[in-house]
Amino acid sequence: MGSYFRPFIGKLRANSTFQSIQRKTVFRIMWWEGFNVKVAVIGTGYVGLVTGTCLAYSGHSVVCVDSSAEKIAILSSGGLPLWEQGLDELLNETIKLGRICFTTDMKSAVQSSDVLIVCVGTPWGPGGEADLDPLWSVVRQVALYCKQGPFLIIKSTVPVGTSDEIEQWLHTVQTKPSIEVIHNPEFLRQGAAVYDFFHPDRIVAGCRTIQARSVITELYKDIAAHVYFCDRRSSELIKYASNAFLAMKISFINMMADFSEHTGARIDVVAAGMGMDRRIGKSFLQAGIGYGGSCFPKDLQALLSMGHKWNCSLPLLESTVSINAQRPQHLVDKLLHALGTLKAKRIALLGLTFKPMTDDLREATSLAVSRLCLQHGADLHAYDPFVRDYPIAEVVLHRDMYEAIDSADAIVILTEWEQLHDLDWQLVSQKLRTRVVIDGRNMFDWDDMQHVADTCHITYISMGRPVIYASTAMKSPDPV
Repeated sequence: MGSYFRPFIGKLRANSTFQSIQRKTVFRIMWWEGFNVKVAVIGTGYVGLVTGTCLAYSGHSVVCVDSSAEKIAILSSGGLPLWEQGLDELLNETIKLGRICFTTDMKSAVQSSDVLIVCVGTPWGPGGEADLDPLWSVVRQVALYCKQGPFLIIKSTVPVGTSDEIEQWLHTVQTKPSIEVIHNPEFLRQGAAVYDFFHPDRIVAGCRTIQARSVITELYKDIAAHVYFCDRRSSELIKYASNAFLAMKISFINMMADFSEHTGARIDVVAAGMGMDRRIGKSFLQAGIGYGGSCFPKDLQALLSMGHKWNCSLPLLESTVSINAQRPQHLVDKLLHALGTLKAKRIALLGLTFKPMTDDLREATSLAVSRLCLQHGADLHAYDPFVRDYPIAEVVLHRDMYEAIDSADAIVILTEWEQLHDLDWQLVSQKLRTRVVIDGRNMFDWDDMQHVADTCHITYISMGRPVIYASTAMKSPDPV
C-alpha cells in the first residue's frame, strides 16, 4: 500500500456517507502499487485516438469506443482514419502488446472499465454555442450501462458548469452507486499531439474529491508534468481561456501587420523584437492570414455565446474574431491589386490545411480564400501534400506542386508546409505566366526573397512587410 494514501484511510472508513461498493474499483487502483487502470475512451477522433493510444503505451488497458463500425474496423486492423504524426507506429505497437482494442459495444466497454474518458466533439450550434448533444448521448448510455461507480472524465471542451450539471443529473437518475465527474481538458496540438501528450506544460483536472485526484495521478503517473487540481468550472474555463488567449495573440500580430503595411515597418522584425520579452514570448506571433482549425474558431464563438448567456460582454474576444474574419479578404485584396482582376486568371494555391503536419481542413483559411477567388472568376488549382479530397469542387487538386503552378498567374501560399522551402525558384519563374507570389504565411525570409526577386524576376508580396519587386528590390536596414 502506498504511503501517500495512509493518512486518509481512517477518515474514509469513519465517514458514514462512504459506501465501499461505490469505490471498490477505484480503491483497487489506489491501493495496489503498479496496478494499471482499465480505461474506456469514448470517441475516436483526434483527441480520443491520441489519448487512448498514449494511455495504452503508458501501460494501461484501453478500449476505444465509437459508433462508427467502419472506423472501428479500420482501427482494429492497425489502420488510422486520420493522420497524426507518430500515431500509426504507436498504435500498432500497443495493438501488438495487447493493451488496446476497439469496439462499437458501449455496454461492454462501460461495464469492464474503471475509468471512462469522453472525447466526443462539441461542434458549433446554430447560435455559435457548443452543441452538447453528442456528449449527453454518451452520458445517458453511461447511466444506463454502468454497474459500479466509475469515474467519468470529460475531455471534451464544454461550457462552464457542464460537468456539474452532468454529475447532478447522474445522481438524480441512478439508483446504483454514483459516478463522479472529472473535467480533464486536453491541450494537444494537431500534428504534434503524441509529443504533447507525453510532454505537457501542465495537466489540468477539475474534480472535488481526494479519490478523483488519486485516479488522475494514477492515470498520468508516467508523465513528468505538474498536475494542477482545481474546481470543475475553473477547469472548463481554463480550456476556453487558453485557446482564446492564443487566438488573441494571432489577431493582435495580424493587426500590427496591417499597421506595418501603412507605416513601412516589417512585422517579422517587430515580432522578433517583441518575442525577446519573456513576458510576451515568441509563440503565436507569426503574422499571416489568421487562425483556423477545429478549436480556435469554435471555442471563441462558444465563449462569446457563454458571455451572452451570463450577461457578460467580452469585447476583446469580439475584436479577435472580427480581425480574424477579415484576413482572407485582405489577402485577396493583395491578389486583386497585383493582377488587376481575377477573372479567368489561373491561381495556384499552395497548402490547404489549416496548419502544416495535419490533414484537417476544418475552418481552414483556404476555404474562405478559395470562395472569394471563385466569386471573382478565378481558375483555381491547388497542391497540398496531405489533401486528397477538397470540399470545393471548383478547385482542381494536383499531386505535384509544379503541376499546380504551371501557367499560373500567381502563387498564393496558404499553409507553411516544409516542402515549400524546397521550391526551385528558377523553375517556378519559368512556369508562371505572371510572376507574382503572395506569401500568406510569411514563410520565406524577406531579405532572401530580395535575391529571388532579382534573379527570377518575381514580385514577392507578404503580410505586414514591404512588397519586393524585381526591378526595385529595396534592402531594409538590419535590426540591431
